[in-house]
Amino acid sequence: MPETSAASSSPAENGASSPLTGGWLAARLRLVRDRWSQFVNIGMLIAGLALGQGAIFLVQTALVAAGRYELLAEFGTHYSFAILGIIVVDAGASITLARAVAQMTSEGRPRSKVWQLFCDTSAIRVLTALIIGVAGAAYVVAFSSDGFSKWYLSLAFPGLLLWAVNGVGLLDGLKLSGISGITGSVAYIINAVGLMLAMYGSHESAGAILGGAFSIGYLLTVVAQWTALARRGWYPRFHGLTRAGQVRAIRDGAALAFQIVPGQIVMRVQLVLSAAYLGAETTALFVYAKQILSAANQILGFVLRVEFPSLVEKLSVVGKPSLAGMLGAQKMTLLCALVFSVGATSIAGIAAMVSDAGLHRAAIVIASFAPTILTMALVLMMWQGMAALGAYLAAARALAIGAAAGIVTSYVLVSLLNVFAFVAAEAVVNLTTLYVGYRYLRR
Repeated sequence: MPETSAASSSPAENGASSPLTGGWLAARLRLVRDRWSQFVNIGMLIAGLALGQGAIFLVQTALVAAGRYELLAEFGTHYSFAILGIIVVDAGASITLARAVAQMTSEGRPRSKVWQLFCDTSAIRVLTALIIGVAGAAYVVAFSSDGFSKWYLSLAFPGLLLWAVNGVGLLDGLKLSGISGITGSVAYIINAVGLMLAMYGSHESAGAILGGAFSIGYLLTVVAQWTALARRGWYPRFHGLTRAGQVRAIRDGAALAFQIVPGQIVMRVQLVLSAAYLGAETTALFVYAKQILSAANQILGFVLRVEFPSLVEKLSVVGKPSLAGMLGAQKMTLLCALVFSVGATSIAGIAAMVSDAGLHRAAIVIASFAPTILTMALVLMMWQGMAALGAYLAAARALAIGAAAGIVTSYVLVSLLNVFAFVAAEAVVNLTTLYVGYRYLRR
């Protein structure tokens, strides 16, 4: 701050604003600009969700109305495991890269360090995709006699390999998560088109169409992401791989994967249990209901993603915060969760009263799952706060314990409560995870 003397004119006298006032105004303008940027990103993420998953939802609704439960169940199961492959391949790299870019911006680190991390991380992601591909090929050759599965797995693998070099983390770290959401919708739209075309083909051709649509969708998504990055001056920079960087990528990736994957495994176990105990029709309705609730949870995730760079900056100047402090710093997500939970329950209840047949049963399932939107939001908020602190292993432990409890609950109750066993399991997963995370943060 410049020095002033007693003889100098006061700010009021010479018409100039004081440095304190000017600093306050600049800070307020930055806050307004950042908030506006967050709202724009959230809007674009929601638009991407509406375009992408909205397209899949419409085609699934047509399948339910037409009574095509077998195709819907086949698609839901295979697509769900393919998305699990996408999550495993990414292995949390989107978070570590976003964190690195955010720290580069706030701490003035050189961009070359981000590119080094990207190259080391992408090498591990490519290796992970290849391992999944080998496992899928072994399954097709040794265990699968179903034509749909053989074609789907064979043609969906290139999509996993392409995702190993995705640009989501870079876009999120640059506070361009809205662009990430819009480009990500392309993969969902292509899959929706594939599902619509599969309605008119044979069992085997449906698998080929849907597997091919999966890979084409992710090819177009990755191309769109890198086009957006290039337009902002972020052209790929290749660096030689380092052992330390790869070890770090494996360590952080494994920790983050164990944060993300357990919850995904719960869903897949429930699909298998549903198919084995409840039949194709109930499985199809379960997939349909979870698609809607997943959309709500993804919107909550969008709000969290937009705030993640700012959350990293805030927590970097604070010690280990409490769980209440983490949740209090993300009030927008909590408010959205309350609105979504109450809204989904109300709308599904009304739909159950005015519809019949398959849509009536689907509405009942949706209404029963809707309250878990709130508990899932609390888990997401805690998870993001711990990720911002770099407490990947602690968050992974909490989520793994919660997932294990949910799987056991699903297995024990499925024959007693039918599809509603999965509602109870969802609540067990979320509450157990929150408790374990709370215990860690209190230490």
